[in-house]
Amino acid sequence: MKKIVKRISVVLGAAAMAACFAFAGCAGTSENFVDGPEYSYRVTDKTDEYILHTSGSSVVVDPGINIDGVFDESFYSGRNWLKANKILEQSGQTETGTLEMTTYFSETGIVVAAHIVDSRAAVYSASVATGNQTCFSGYFAFGDTTTTGDDVYEIENTAANVFKISEFVSGNLQVMYTAEDVTPVHAVRRVGDITKGECYEYYVEYFMPYALFGRSKCTSTVYFNPTMISATLDEYGSAVADLRTWYNFGGRQSSLNGWSKPNSGYVFDRNGFISNDLTIEEAEGGTVTEEWGYDWTITGDIVNLNIAPDDGWRLAHLYVNGEDVAEDVIGSVYSFTSQGDVTVRPEFVRNA
Repeated sequence: MKKIVKRISVVLGAAAMAACFAFAGCAGTSENFVDGPEYSYRVTDKTDEYILHTSGSSVVVDPGINIDGVFDESFYSGRNWLKANKILEQSGQTETGTLEMTTYFSETGIVVAAHIVDSRAAVYSASVATGNQTCFSGYFAFGDTTTTGDDVYEIENTAANVFKISEFVSGNLQVMYTAEDVTPVHAVRRVGDITKGECYEYYVEYFMPYALFGRSKCTSTVYFNPTMISATLDEYGSAVADLRTWYNFGGRQSSLNGWSKPNSGYVFDRNGFISNDLTIEEAEGGTVTEEWGYDWTITGDIVNLNIAPDDGWRLAHLYVNGEDVAEDVIGSVYSFTSQGDVTVRPEFVRNA
């Protein structure tokens, strides 16, 4: 099956070119993902047959799916969700947020659902690029993708419900135009008035037909590395570059974020997000917490446990799946590579 798309050229600034270079072959680190890409778009070869992803879809979603941002369909019951925390310190300010997202593989397409809460109010301007306003974004690939030369996609859905999908083609990011019969169906449900600066929470839901990607069915897994974009507009409705936050969870929080490995890291299957359980038992005399506050891990990822004895106490033992690893604690951190479910049991004793 052939993809039914046309593309537009994308003129990349320096930050975007660095990000694309990282996508093409470098192991991802937080340094590669501080600001994220900034794009200016030049449209070429547009015809009436093709439309940008804002409206006009003639796609009929599968029975039992209602794209409205409510998440009340039966398939959401018992689904596994990625639950992630945005924690960012910059310019003396703390920026926080939460993201919950999952996927559903239907007969003819894939549903992506996300719930975003941000400490910054959502903003929107019709004259501002999707990536420079409040937006749920991410990098998507099917599970049989092995390189980022082709078949890796950047998907953006703003809090104002403007949708855009771009594809990496030979290392270059190109916005896709699609025929109406494969254009994704998308919806946003906001909490609070975005026009008055009162929206700090929104729900995104969209359906992408497999035919959009030249496929007739889904692979057993898909990859989705999510990003929360927060922004500020000036009095003229233009984006303030220095106040834009591009928080890519894989780049900031995972050691698996090698962009040349699109089928590792945040992976979803027919049940949703694939992860391992992390159980940390409570103990008298101190606390042990995962670096980002999670109760899950990803196989192959590095996990950092922060150990904080109470005043007058010290760590005596740290059992990880029954093995005492206290001697491997460096400073106040114990690090390990996740290979499955983990139970952590600390023991603290009073100082002599």
